Amino acid sequence: MKRMKEMRTWKRTAGCFLAAVMTAGLLMGCSTQGGGAAQAETNQEAAGGDTKAAAGEAVTEAVKAAGDKSEKITIGWAMAYFDHPVYQLLMQGAQEIADGLDGCELIFADGKNDATTQASQIDTFIAQNVDAIILTAAVSDPMLPSIKKINDAGIPLIIVDRRILKQGQDVTWECYVTWDMVLSGTQGAEQTIEALGGAGNAKGKVVVVEGTAGAGSTIDRGGAYYSKLEEEPSIEVIYKVDGDFDRTKGMEVTETILQRYPNEGDFQAIYYMNDEMALGGLQAVEAAGRMGEFQIISVDGEKEALDAVRAGKINYEVMFKPDEQAVAVEVAYKLAKGESVDYSNIQYKGTPIEVTETDDGFTWLRPTCYKIDSTNCNEPEFQGW
Repeated sequence: MKRMKEMRTWKRTAGCFLAAVMTAGLLMGCSTQGGGAAQAETNQEAAGGDTKAAAGEAVTEAVKAAGDKSEKITIGWAMAYFDHPVYQLLMQGAQEIADGLDGCELIFADGKNDATTQASQIDTFIAQNVDAIILTAAVSDPMLPSIKKINDAGIPLIIVDRRILKQGQDVTWECYVTWDMVLSGTQGAEQTIEALGGAGNAKGKVVVVEGTAGAGSTIDRGGAYYSKLEEEPSIEVIYKVDGDFDRTKGMEVTETILQRYPNEGDFQAIYYMNDEMALGGLQAVEAAGRMGEFQIISVDGEKEALDAVRAGKINYEVMFKPDEQAVAVEVAYKLAKGESVDYSNIQYKGTPIEVTETDDGFTWLRPTCYKIDSTNCNEPEFQGW
């Protein structure tokens, strides 16, 4: 990919250099026109020095301009969708980083939580010859053909927030920048186990409100959650439903759950795969007058959700800081410039970002996450975002 980037930069520089040579040729051509051959011969020696100097300056200026142009780095970020607090905070942090980098232009595209829309936006980024692309996929697998196009164009690609699996296809990317969805799912399961009696003694029925079907975060978080719960044979997941990571949808599916299980004791815990769904779910639970009948576990760390923990409405929460993923901009910028990246020395506002490797062999910049409950929800670092 570095070689392809160098080729694109060389083509821009070479094009400007050729234009400069053509300009110089016109200057020299003009110096020998008019007044006849004899006059031209008489004037040539006197004018030759000035003409050559002007031509040389034209070439120098054009090459300099080409160099300046090649220094401008344009990064296109295909975002899953804009209408979510996580991504709004992430975009804000990313723009702050871009503003602090010389000649860095960051372009966000709203994927509207739709794979077809994102694919079209990536086509546009490629046509615009952006220097790097960051992808936060609405749905993972449908993005693989677009990733192949990015690879074929030789554009560095970074995957952020929602993990993608290659599914055996000939595609690649530079690295992941995403908090540990697997860890968050594991921690959520540990909290569920604690809520139902503790490891080795946990017992009860659980309802799960999942995220967008097919999204990497749903797959990773859900897989880890269910795997951990399987360690407790007396815990049973009795119902799963897709809440699409959306507050309104979270409220609607929770209403359906409460109608499906109308009696206290029908289930003992409900796990939401993000705060937006949990906050919508709280509205439904409160409206039905069923607060306190079961434990509520959620994940993300929104201030509104952590306020609900402090109020005793949400019992357990897993928190992360989504803007830490904005370091993807710094990585993309360096890769686009053909520079090496010291992944072991990446920080966000003074906080070191852990570097590890995924099980499929990719470098992984991994912000951490934290378990929150009534015992620590009032600590300053856990006030929420």
